[in-house]
Amino acid sequence: MRPDPDCSLCDLCKGRTQVVYPDGNPDSGIVFVGEGPGENEDIQGRPFVGRSGKILADAMARHGFSRADVLITNTVKCRPPGNRDPTPEEMAACGGFLRSEIRDARLVVGLGKSACRDLLCYDGPMADIVNRPVMIRVDGKDVEFLPTYHPAATIYSKVARAGLDEAMRMVAERLRPKMRFGGVMLDLDGTIYKGGAPIPGAKEFIAFLKDRGIPFVFLTNNSSRARGFYARKLSDMGFDVSPEDVLTSMTATIRFLISERFGRSIYPVAAPDVVDEMEAAGLDIVDEHPDIVVLTFDRTITYEKINKAFHFLRDGAELIATHPDDVCPTEDSYDIDIGPFIRMFEQMCQTKALIIGKPNRLMLEMASREMGVDPSDAVMVGDRLYTDIAMACNAGTQSILVLSGETDASMLEGSGIRPTAVLASVADIPDLVEHSSCRRGPIQLYALFIYASRVYTLSRARARN
Repeated sequence: MRPDPDCSLCDLCKGRTQVVYPDGNPDSGIVFVGEGPGENEDIQGRPFVGRSGKILADAMARHGFSRADVLITNTVKCRPPGNRDPTPEEMAACGGFLRSEIRDARLVVGLGKSACRDLLCYDGPMADIVNRPVMIRVDGKDVEFLPTYHPAATIYSKVARAGLDEAMRMVAERLRPKMRFGGVMLDLDGTIYKGGAPIPGAKEFIAFLKDRGIPFVFLTNNSSRARGFYARKLSDMGFDVSPEDVLTSMTATIRFLISERFGRSIYPVAAPDVVDEMEAAGLDIVDEHPDIVVLTFDRTITYEKINKAFHFLRDGAELIATHPDDVCPTEDSYDIDIGPFIRMFEQMCQTKALIIGKPNRLMLEMASREMGVDPSDAVMVGDRLYTDIAMACNAGTQSILVLSGETDASMLEGSGIRPTAVLASVADIPDLVEHSSCRRGPIQLYALFIYASRVYTLSRARARN
């Protein structure tokens, strides 16, 4: 039920520009309730679009979700004069609209005193109830209610700021889907380490997987070095891993060449240790008249290599590339990767490269076989939407985007690629594993927070509704 654009149930209609309707995802099951529209909301017709809205959006983003993932509304739908608090009579006039918005919710987040006054009949200090969920009754249905600070209160209060942030963490936990952790595939740069230093909590996470007996494989598109290099790099950082735990796009390409292009000669545009790895695998490496040109991330590339590859491709050689990345992350910035070279050869030689690494599902399927799990029971963890997460989507595999590397919340919101879950870093994954394995419902998840001292509040809320 929505108010009519010409609604006149209370006197707020006299000073409004327009009715402010709810905004966001009505099917999320999570509803944020503020007090009433402000000046910006009154002009734009959307809730929380001013300064408070920016604070709220930033708090959501820190925990990997956005206003598009929840429904946002207010206790009243028209702006109170001078941005004053809405009166009980005004909230009562909009009560039917609000109840229709929250009756089917699994969690209602009350932002500030007005929402708590309206839905809990509570008018005491916010500090006494903040972030302590209780059950309320709405039109005969039990709905969980999470009271917390209004974003405006955080402008001048560190306590309120911390309280709102904790509430967003709790909401993010509710938004996490149930996931199966039959095996875990992990990107390296930006996910496990950044430059030469491990991501905080990454070593503990790998230890967690080993302790739980959950198989894992490191996946990297970086084909500049053999996989033994990455195993040594991880070991030097304190990770207990071996080369068999690493699958590079180069290793995947070698396996593809053996299984699908056996007996064909190859000209590699690759670093010396990568060429050694190819030769050790039994591939026919040549310097003239190859059947295939294999393009890798070659930090030793020269004009001579580029020119020879150009002529071989013009003469009909097949172009196979380990991966399509345009840049490779470094400790302080990014270096150019092989993506631009792929496009150059494709345009100049009128050919189309066969890509082996991410986002091609081939690499993921290889890793799943190594772990002995079906791709649908595995989880891909990475920091890049267009490689790590896109690969998982292409293979029908669960995915976790971590915001510790290339992708930030704004990039996620503007992308059509949707991960299964979004976390700050791999350090947060153990909580998700616990959450998914226990299959606990919403009431059980917060049972420890429901205090006997809130019984009176529940009773009053039921009597009101």
